[in-house]
Amino acid sequence: MEGTSIPVRRSRARTQAAANRIRQQILSGAWADGRLLPSERDMAAQFGIARNTLRRIIQQLEAEGLVESHPGRGSVVRLSPLGDQMSRADLVPPTGHASQVDLLEMRALLEPLVTEMAAGRATPEETSALEAAHRNAVDAKEPATLEHWIAELHHAIWRAAGNAALLDWYEAIEKQLPRPTVAAELRAGYLKNMAAIIAALRDRDAGLAGDLMRSLMRRRETPRPLVTVEA
Repeated sequence: MEGTSIPVRRSRARTQAAANRIRQQILSGAWADGRLLPSERDMAAQFGIARNTLRRIIQQLEAEGLVESHPGRGSVVRLSPLGDQMSRADLVPPTGHASQVDLLEMRALLEPLVTEMAAGRATPEETSALEAAHRNAVDAKEPATLEHWIAELHHAIWRAAGNAALLDWYEAIEKQLPRPTVAAELRAGYLKNMAAIIAALRDRDAGLAGDLMRSLMRRRETPRPLVTVEA
């Protein structure tokens, strides 16, 4: 049979999957800038690969500029790439050419990633502020008060991500979008989901925090109208 054998393809797939998972730990901020990576033995066991395979992955990530290797010490996260790349991109506030639907779609894509970054970077004070805002939202009696604290919850997550360019973009689009609202019948579910996100942030669980926010944003995203094509 021509081509690469099935066992070799499977081995390459496992290696690539492990590399992607390690890369995601860094991209999401779960492994913060300056953090010493776990030992080779622990990482190989965690990701189900051989230690020599792990060394090749680390070399690849080092070539990508994500980690630095120090003899006798181990490998260290060099930077948090998403934030660094966003900063270098000279991100500017959205222009008048973008519709509200455009901005909502972009926010729905970015906010889960921002939440993952916040899981790796939020200070205890920022997490406590999120918990206080959530309590205020739970206690809110008037719709306007609830809207205020919902907006503050999301704003606090973007602040906790620790990236000035992202925060500037978010604060710019806030001025162009209506204040977020939650229907009365959805209030309890929304606040329960937000509590779970805050708990994931406190636990430094970037994957769970991002998934929960992604689910929350899908429920709130304003869809584009479907285009019907006649036969």
